[in-house]
Amino acid sequence: MPIYEFICRLCEQQFEILTSVSKASEAECPKCGSKELKRLMSMFAVKISGGSSHSDCAGCSADHCGTSACGCAH
Repeated sequence: MPIYEFICRLCEQQFEILTSVSKASEAECPKCGSKELKRLMSMFAVKISGGSSHSDCAGCSADHCGTSACGCAH
């Protein structure tokens, strides 16, 4: 099951939920109960065996490579 990230349009609470694709549209804010949500783009990680280069990094930028933020080896 994927993890979806949302922000509530009413109270601006940001949260994530683990749910099936078919149930993601039924999400509601845990703070105020609103269903007026905006889905956020999520970061994702990929483990690549062997050597690594910037072209191997998904969503990585050079300013944070080598930190736990992206897991890159550079």
